[in-house]
Amino acid sequence: MDSIRNFAKTHSKELGLTAVVGISLFIVIKRRKKRAKRVYPPNTIVHHQIGRGAYAPSLSPFCLKLETYLRMAKVPFMNVHDSISNRSSKGKLTWIEYNGEKVADSEFCIQFINQKINIDLDKDFSEEDRAAALAIQRMVDEHLFWTVALQRWVYDPSSGIDPRKTLNFSWFTCHMINKLIQKQTYAQGVGRHTKEEVHHVMDEDLKALSKFLGKKNFLLGEKACQADSAVFGMLAQMYYHGFGGYGEKAIKKYPNLCEYCDRMKEALWPDWDDCITHGWTKEATK
Repeated sequence: MDSIRNFAKTHSKELGLTAVVGISLFIVIKRRKKRAKRVYPPNTIVHHQIGRGAYAPSLSPFCLKLETYLRMAKVPFMNVHDSISNRSSKGKLTWIEYNGEKVADSEFCIQFINQKINIDLDKDFSEEDRAAALAIQRMVDEHLFWTVALQRWVYDPSSGIDPRKTLNFSWFTCHMINKLIQKQTYAQGVGRHTKEEVHHVMDEDLKALSKFLGKKNFLLGEKACQADSAVFGMLAQMYYHGFGGYGEKAIKKYPNLCEYCDRMKEALWPDWDDCITHGWTKEATK
């Protein structure tokens, strides 16, 4: 008994955190079980995602990517902002339902829609151009993303940018995501570098993207391709949701990338102001 008491005294913080996490998980699981099954309109893409962001429609690059693609594809869709508690089968924040079928991961969602509804946004581009666009998208989705995540959740808070204010999350949530991002980026590899090295990697990716875009309006020319949705989703986090941190400063070194963001916004998001909270000052209406 004494040994148990001693353990409890010396590990009180760890036990407290474990208890809070356990209670939180219990509540989430209980809510999931109680959630009534909703009936959605037939032949409509139901996009499950998190709530609207401060100055861009989502704080998640992949939610913004998928909704931008849906707008490009001009398919019937509706948003359901419930994925904080109603995650996909893969635990991700953006997923879809279509006539009862559920698909997780933004990229597999896009492939599913392309096949199911016979959509091909890249049909007018050559095989070489499509391959180049995919390579750029992979760099953005699988490499640049981790530098953006580290900047937002680890480096910005240590530089005095409070995510509780900029991202509208509780201290506990910010703390948990901070630890998760550090763990994930270390496993991925980018998180093993110093902050200065991560910034160097971010700059290299942005420079390559800027060179590839050049003076074109979109990645492959005058018409947006499928990969533009992913690139816009990621760059928008730096341009609109940088909150004065290094990510915002980095993208502003490349005027053509900033102009690209504004161009995608103007072309596909005429209701942008209705889809943001204007710095958490009001509810988004769409």
